[in-house]
Amino acid sequence: MNPIVLIPIYFLLCLSIYANPRPNVIVVLVDDMGYSDLGSFGGEVKTPHLDRLAANGLRFTQNYNSARCCPSRASLLTGLYSHQAGIANFTGRDSTDRLGPAYLGKLNKQCMTLAETLKSSGYQTYGVGKWHVGHEESPTDRGFDEYYGYIRGHSTSQWKEGNYMRLPVGRTPEIKFESDSFYATDAFNEYAVEFLKQARKKEPPFFLYLAHSSPHFPLHAPAKTRDRYLDTYRKGWDVLRKERFERQSSSGLVTDSWKFTGLSEVPVDVDAIANHYAGKPNPDWKDVPENRREDLAYRMATFAAMIDHVDQGIGKIIDQLEKGGDLANTLILFTSDNGACYEWGPFGFDRSSRKCFTQLHEGDDLKEVGGPGTYHSVGSAWSCLSNTPLRMYKHFNHEGGNCSPLLAHWPKEISKPNRWVRSPVHLIDVMPTLLEVGGADYPKKFKDEEIIPVEGRSLVPFFEGAGKASERVLCFDHFDSSAIRKGDWKLVRGNNRYKKRTWELYNLAEDRCETKNLIESSSDKAKELEAEWLAWAKRVKVNPYYSHVQQNLAKERTSLKKDAQGFYLLKQGDRVNREHAPDFSQKAIEIHLAVTRGKEKGGVLISHGGSRNGYSLYLEDGKPTFSCRLGGALHTFRATQALPKDRISLSVLVAADGRVSLGMGDEVLAEGKVPGLFKGLPQDPLEVGNDSQSTVVSYSFSPRFKGKVHEAKLKLK
Repeated sequence: MNPIVLIPIYFLLCLSIYANPRPNVIVVLVDDMGYSDLGSFGGEVKTPHLDRLAANGLRFTQNYNSARCCPSRASLLTGLYSHQAGIANFTGRDSTDRLGPAYLGKLNKQCMTLAETLKSSGYQTYGVGKWHVGHEESPTDRGFDEYYGYIRGHSTSQWKEGNYMRLPVGRTPEIKFESDSFYATDAFNEYAVEFLKQARKKEPPFFLYLAHSSPHFPLHAPAKTRDRYLDTYRKGWDVLRKERFERQSSSGLVTDSWKFTGLSEVPVDVDAIANHYAGKPNPDWKDVPENRREDLAYRMATFAAMIDHVDQGIGKIIDQLEKGGDLANTLILFTSDNGACYEWGPFGFDRSSRKCFTQLHEGDDLKEVGGPGTYHSVGSAWSCLSNTPLRMYKHFNHEGGNCSPLLAHWPKEISKPNRWVRSPVHLIDVMPTLLEVGGADYPKKFKDEEIIPVEGRSLVPFFEGAGKASERVLCFDHFDSSAIRKGDWKLVRGNNRYKKRTWELYNLAEDRCETKNLIESSSDKAKELEAEWLAWAKRVKVNPYYSHVQQNLAKERTSLKKDAQGFYLLKQGDRVNREHAPDFSQKAIEIHLAVTRGKEKGGVLISHGGSRNGYSLYLEDGKPTFSCRLGGALHTFRATQALPKDRISLSVLVAADGRVSLGMGDEVLAEGKVPGLFKGLPQDPLEVGNDSQSTVVSYSFSPRFKGKVHEAKLKLK
């Protein structure tokens, strides 16, 4: 083409870009905040700055997530279902060998992050806070120019500055904190503002991802802020839930299809975790002893203070944007990664030296709640308040677990602000939204890897005034808690901690809070939705539906039989979840197995518990080996010769004094002593022929045993 002709085209293109500059983007994600904790969604927590964004933007009433921290982050960052991104359930051990590619435990190479896509189109990219999508790669490996926060684990102390890092490695920290006043939520806010200042000195636009760890446990907040909320939470969850629902009604959030629900049931677990309320509704406030009520008021006041400090930071961000003249053309999205968290029971839990227990705080000890060196959770009953009026919690795909508030603020482009948007959306919609507003491409290949196409839909039509979107299908699965949302219908089931694991069916247009199960009266609709969910499960490779993975042979058992000698009787493929398995804490253990090794050289014969407390009897290079974890410390007893291939009898004895003996028939193969018996509860299942969760040992082979365990007998004394 003639260069003279190109000049006016280039000139017009420049004018177009100048007239319609791409927006700056800020995505704020908080951790374990419930559906109604924000003031704009009915809460009593002081959130004036977020309420300002709501009043001048959009409030999405049906914004779905992936029911837990890390899978939700994977969905938000990639625009994919978390299974497609490699984090089906949780981060950590790579389980692809036995469960399939969805269980990599970290972001895979077949996805791109928001930072990678926007950086490719010229955005500056900044990140702050919690990463939690696999520590093997840092945020700066996945598209972020600058980052401050932590990349390992779901949580860490908010009072220890040394737990947080400035990336890329070698970057000099811009902010110096006083050692006696460091508080991570405030530090995240300060770094967010610092990065905005840096962005102003460079070419626009910028992308900032602010991922707060608040209000996830451990509950940490300055006492001064906490104490402002004490009188409020001394009213108790029953009164406050009603007050929230009244505010939700007066604000227009609640319509005729909403119903004020009772307190959700406490998930099924051992009594020490469920506070003796397993499978029962949380207690009424009046039925809780007075000293326990005061303990609980301090916990919830700390939780509220954490959200309060998040909001204070939003105010500072808004101020910085206004000073730079950037607020009008900055798209701000704010949401939570899941509903409020039930862990544990109505009284919450505490932790000391990695041992979890429920503690009653009284007297002067109450003043320390939320301070340095403490570790508390809020508990399931307060989480019913946080999720008002939705049912259940984080971990579950009922509305209280997988539906969170979403705020969108963009003065330059949002038409008719201060609206409720009632169409179902999902965290997977953030990627296509930012691709559209940022003018970014989503390639088929990136860094020589084939990239999975984006699953979500752009939110831009809602910004432009659309009231309702066309029908869509959204699917969910997290540790066997599954759901499908199609139009107004939702099919959902709980996991093994929910007393009813069968499918439930709700019409959310008529029953927003899942109170009327239509599974019997609309069985044909349920079968239709189940078939669609199953097709999705196979497509995104949910195990065991993924056809290319060996079918899971485990058969879950909820009860165990004993013989006349008091031995529990098990067989290969049995899996007994922790709430039904015998408690091995402070008990001697006796195990007898009848095994045919055949050609197999590796595999777990029997295991119980996991990486903190547990044991495993397995074959390694054909040699019988017994390992146990006591408070995380590994102790191993290994035979020197391989088992014969024919049927043999193996035994393990762990005596009350810690003596360990591994035998075959009458022959002792290995022996020794451990420094004590198990002190903690078994967190993972009792399994015969596998060790499938937080494994006792980092095996060099697939844990599933492909030989034959003819018989397994277990006695605890």
